[in-house]
Amino acid sequence: MNIELADYDPAWPDLYQRERSRILSVLPGAELEHVGSTSVPGLCAKPVIDMLLVVDDANDEASYVPALESAGYRVTVRETDWHDHRIIKGPDTNINLHVFSRGCAQVRRHVIFRDWLRAGDDDRELYAGTKRKLAAQTWERVQDYAAAKNEVVLDILERAYVTWRAEPDDVEFVTQDPPHNAPIVLRDYDPVWPRWYAGEEAKIRAALGDAVVRLEHCGSTSVPGLAAKPLIDILLVVPDSDDEDAYVPALVEAGYYLRARERSWYQHRLLKGRVPNVNLHVFSPACEEVDRMLAFRDRLRAHPEDRAEYEATKRALAGRTWDRVQDYADAKTRVVERIVLRALA
Repeated sequence: MNIELADYDPAWPDLYQRERSRILSVLPGAELEHVGSTSVPGLCAKPVIDMLLVVDDANDEASYVPALESAGYRVTVRETDWHDHRIIKGPDTNINLHVFSRGCAQVRRHVIFRDWLRAGDDDRELYAGTKRKLAAQTWERVQDYAAAKNEVVLDILERAYVTWRAEPDDVEFVTQDPPHNAPIVLRDYDPVWPRWYAGEEAKIRAALGDAVVRLEHCGSTSVPGLAAKPLIDILLVVPDSDDEDAYVPALVEAGYYLRARERSWYQHRLLKGRVPNVNLHVFSPACEEVDRMLAFRDRLRAHPEDRAEYEATKRALAGRTWDRVQDYADAKTRVVERIVLRALA
């Protein structure tokens, strides 16, 4: 199979707008984005219009597929084991309509890649050169060509994500830790850590009952074989993290305390527990950061080479002295993003 690349065509945005209008006529208010190479001015591409459709639940096809079928669209791919992804083809124009659930980290991954290529000549040229080189080869399947691009895509995305992940500028510390030099002490993996988490899980569920939408052990202590600070990171999803009255008093009664609010970062709340040392991260449903945190954990659990890379980075950084533990965490950003992106590939 030969891959046919076309020079950028100014008609591609118009084709996207036509499809967008057609979809909105049957799904009013739909969340749509033009992504992929045809969305980047100046970039060569296969003449296929890639679009994103974000729905509440991609598995709930009854909420969107019949409406799209009435306009001539059809589902051609279901990937229930990969982010519940669907691909829908159009009635005439060659399009790939990618459907993801709200809160899926794949959405931002596509949008950030598009925006980074639109803004930067160097990476746009790097990507174009890679595509042209690979397109000159013969492939059994289009998917094999796409997979061959993955290394350079991840390289570009890593730069984009590290630039994008700016520190929130409105962190409100409810309780303050005094400034201090903070040595980072890593311990070899301890099988007691899952038991510590299980104890905290029981305590949280007893305190909140049905207010718990999701509760997960995350962070390094959740990954067997990985060295870590003896700190239990817990991911708690509640119906509305901004509605503190619905969960904070009960958690305080259970022995936690509210440490920080980050309103511009997914309405994140951080609560702390003292014995054992706990970071309790609270988010609302359909939050991309939840998807990213769990993708990172699951990738480290399943891929020893990524686990070894992450541990080596942590041990090298732990040999330094930090003004704040957060500075140590920030220094790990590049390797964390690299592993998350592998998980999302």
